Amino acid sequence: MDVNKLMSSMQGMDYEAILKNLESMGGPMKNALMIASVLTIVIGLLWCFFGLKLIRVWAAILGLALGFGIGTGVAAAFELSSNLILICGAVGGILLAILGAVFYHVGVFLIAWITGSSLALLVLQPKDWKLMLACVGIGLVVALFTIRFAELIIIVITGINGGMSAGTGIISFLPFDNQIVRYGVIGVLVVAGIAVQLLMESGKRKKRTLENAKKIREQNSTANEVAKARAMIDELDKKPAAAKKGTAGKNQKKKKAAPKKNKK
Repeated sequence: MDVNKLMSSMQGMDYEAILKNLESMGGPMKNALMIASVLTIVIGLLWCFFGLKLIRVWAAILGLALGFGIGTGVAAAFELSSNLILICGAVGGILLAILGAVFYHVGVFLIAWITGSSLALLVLQPKDWKLMLACVGIGLVVALFTIRFAELIIIVITGINGGMSAGTGIISFLPFDNQIVRYGVIGVLVVAGIAVQLLMESGKRKKRTLENAKKIREQNSTANEVAKARAMIDELDKKPAAAKKGTAGKNQKKKKAAPKKNKK
């Protein structure tokens, strides 16, 4: 199979015409398309406004899909049976889903890689495997940058990706399709999503700072109380010692004074 010809034919398809033809069928097909559009809008809005907050959920979902694709691809390359291919795909998907959900940085890396690659694919629209691998490489570079700027990059790429998905779904419900309106809706959603996520992250960091400051104050207060208690104990220990010393001195004076009275 010639992959380049396959990708070229996919690029040449008129997807809007296909969707219009499906919509004209009416009945269950039209309802299915409407449900798919609504789901696209909901998921896009969640990505746009809660990309960073729900990062473990997204990491589990994307990890499941990516792991399943990798597992089935590797198994198919070794020409295994269909059952083993599905088993390998399931194992790979579950493994990546667990890693992405449990380990924060693994989830961040997966999301940045997949969303960065998908955005590169959307912009460059590759027609051969070389350009497609370049898009995957761009996503990998974006993912590597998340090691240092994790929160900021996740906010930006989820805001862009979610805004584009939700905006495209919203436009499909409008009675007209205008490019200016399309770009306007997407732009407003992207800016609003990124701004909301930045505000939430700022509030989260402020709350974390206040909690750390409270802990430090409590530790210092506890240390001061302990120091005061030790000082009081030392002071109490010194008083009996001083009293004993004074009593011993008086007894010695009395002993010295007693022989003098006997001589008289």
